[in-house]
Amino acid sequence: MRAPESESFSVHVLAEWPELVPTVGEIRWREWGHAPEPEHLSWWVDATAREAGHGELPVTFVSTDSRGEAVGAVGLGAFDIEERRDRSPWLLGMVVTVERRGLGVGRLLLAQLESWAAQRGIAEIWVGTERAAEFYRRCGWAPTETLVRRSGETMTVLNKRL
Repeated sequence: MRAPESESFSVHVLAEWPELVPTVGEIRWREWGHAPEPEHLSWWVDATAREAGHGELPVTFVSTDSRGEAVGAVGLGAFDIEERRDRSPWLLGMVVTVERRGLGVGRLLLAQLESWAAQRGIAEIWVGTERAAEFYRRCGWAPTETLVRRSGETMTVLNKRL
C-alpha cells in the first residue's frame, strides 16, 4: 500500500534514534542483502550501527514517517568504493522503502546530508550507483565516470560540489 501524498516525513541523525538501527539495517538488507553483497541480516544491522556516528564520519541519517517509523536512510563515510580510495567522502547506503518511493523522502535525506556536510567544511561528495544515477542527476549530482569494478559490476560514479 502506498503512503498518501500528504504524509509528512522528518530526518534525524540515526545516532540520536538508536532504537531504529535494526530497522534501518533491515531496510538495507531487503534492498541489497543478496549476492554478491553480504546475505545475512546481522551483517547489515552491524554495518548500520558502525556507520551511525554523530559529529564526524561516518554518519547516517534516518527518515521517519509521522508515526516515527523508519522509511529511509542515507550515510556519509570516508570510503565506499575500493577502486576509488583517492576520493572522499562517499554517500553510503541510500535507501527508501519501496512503499515510500516517489514521495520526496530521498530528496529530503540528501538535503539533510548535504547540509550537514557543508556545515563541516566538506566541499564535495561522491556516490557510486548501479540503478539510481538518474535520481542523483535530478538532485544536482554530476556523473563523472562509468566504473567496471573488479567484481564485474558496472556503476555510475557521480559527485556534487557543495
